[in-house]
Amino acid sequence: MALELRSRAVKVKDAGVSSLSNTKDRMSSQPSKNINWNADVKAKPPPLPAPAAKPIYKPPPPPSRTGTSANSAPNVSSKPPVPVRKFGASAASTLARSTSNVSQENGVSPGPPPRPPPRSLNSNASSVSSSPAPSISGGLVPGPPPPICRETRPDQPSPSPPPRSFAPPPPVRKVQSEEAGIDKIDWANLSPEDKQAFFSWLDEFFSRYLGKPIPPRTTTDSVAQIRVPPGGQLPPPKLPVASRPSAPPRPSAKPSQASIAAGERLTSYPPPSEHASLAEDLAHYFLPSTHWTSTWYTSDSDLLAPPIRGNDQLSWTASWSSDGRTKTLFAGVVFTDLSMCFYTVAWPQHLPPSHDPNDSHTVVRTARFLPRPAPWDRAALLDAHETYGETVAGYAESFEGTGQPCARGECWDLANEALKSFAQYDWVPAPVPSISRTHGHLMYEGTAAEKGRVQAGRWRGGDDRVRRGDIVEWRTARVGKGPYSWAMLGNPDHTAVIVRDMVPRAAVRDGLAVAPREMGTLEVIEQSLGKPPTRATYDLSNLEEGEVWIYRPVAMEAYVGSLLAARCPEGVNAVSL
Repeated sequence: MALELRSRAVKVKDAGVSSLSNTKDRMSSQPSKNINWNADVKAKPPPLPAPAAKPIYKPPPPPSRTGTSANSAPNVSSKPPVPVRKFGASAASTLARSTSNVSQENGVSPGPPPRPPPRSLNSNASSVSSSPAPSISGGLVPGPPPPICRETRPDQPSPSPPPRSFAPPPPVRKVQSEEAGIDKIDWANLSPEDKQAFFSWLDEFFSRYLGKPIPPRTTTDSVAQIRVPPGGQLPPPKLPVASRPSAPPRPSAKPSQASIAAGERLTSYPPPSEHASLAEDLAHYFLPSTHWTSTWYTSDSDLLAPPIRGNDQLSWTASWSSDGRTKTLFAGVVFTDLSMCFYTVAWPQHLPPSHDPNDSHTVVRTARFLPRPAPWDRAALLDAHETYGETVAGYAESFEGTGQPCARGECWDLANEALKSFAQYDWVPAPVPSISRTHGHLMYEGTAAEKGRVQAGRWRGGDDRVRRGDIVEWRTARVGKGPYSWAMLGNPDHTAVIVRDMVPRAAVRDGLAVAPREMGTLEVIEQSLGKPPTRATYDLSNLEEGEVWIYRPVAMEAYVGSLLAARCPEGVNAVSL
């Protein structure tokens, strides 16, 4: 008994010690400093469930072969499968495509398509789904076919929608006809009486509809004898000219291509002339039929003729001579359109200042002129570029980065001084000087308005590009430089020297209409008062407002026909009126 109690006591003691040890082990933990703990570590998300296997539709076996010969081919039906009707996002279309793909891979025609699933009776269902058909090869016995819903069969016509309710049609006007048996009217062969009756019905209808009485018409003004051609087709009636809508006028800043090709004015420069050129206008002043109001030619201070006095858009030279009895005035004028006029006035020196200037016996006046020069071909323009282009561009670039202006610092001085620099080269023909805003052969003129939506331009000469050494002129121009910036060129005019070739985006030829957007980007050297010569670029496609001209330096005598002189040189083919 004592031994039994002792063993029990030992067991109780051992159980208590084990319980305390286990509790101590469970409740004890390591210090945080001994644990490599990272707060950024997060528990991994549970793994994604395995994708469900897509059901594989196996087509039914091909039909059995028929025939007596072993080599006979199977009877393959050529009839295409019946298309499956779609109900929203239907699975039937996917099943039909799967059937077609499997049949093409196996090289046999598919069997009859599966029956479509029955339409859901729930009106709120947006789509119809179906479970894949069980595979027969898997050993499963197919169940009975589902009930057939006749209205969903693809070979049955769709049920017609319920009739829509419309307002009742207006009552048909019944016309009593003597020949009730005629159900077709031969409109091409109506008699004049039938036509008269038909027009009277129309008059009655429009009289009630418009509320205005319509006077009765006669047979002559309502029925016209019209010859119907074979086939019964009549030509369309001719519209009166007064009823044709007039086309809206074109904007003044965008002439049509036909008007540009015809030589119509496109820009505001050079100034317009009454005749073919400004020189011809001046020559008309010296005709004997022109009445002079003063003896202006006797003044030694101003030798210009009255029509061109005060005109700063020209270049001129004048002289006079006297033999003791007769005094003669000589003058030569070249205009901005590069036409030139030579005029002379001779009168006896003993005449009083108040003599009659219109007396042709005492005052002799003559004038000859050179018309506006025609555009040059490609070879002549290339030769001019090789002669003057590089020198003009190099002259402008020599001021770049120096901080020093050219001449007065005006923009015009850069081109003018570059052309004047050829005077030191006696083997180079003198170029056309800068006459107002003209600097040689006009290569291009363009204009823009309405923020660039309206643009027009014209190409001159046979060259196909703008070349280094050409000179550009702007007038009150606004050129975009980015989404929110632009450059204003000209107040009102601005001049710059082009220092890089520019090929237009479109093919060009002499007289062709070329809008600024079809040109390209000009790289120039320019200056202005307070701003030394610098390099800049301007994209002509961003021309929003204003006008632009591009000139090529050319030889004066070769292009205009003569150097500027007071007397017309010998051999110059000047025109007399």
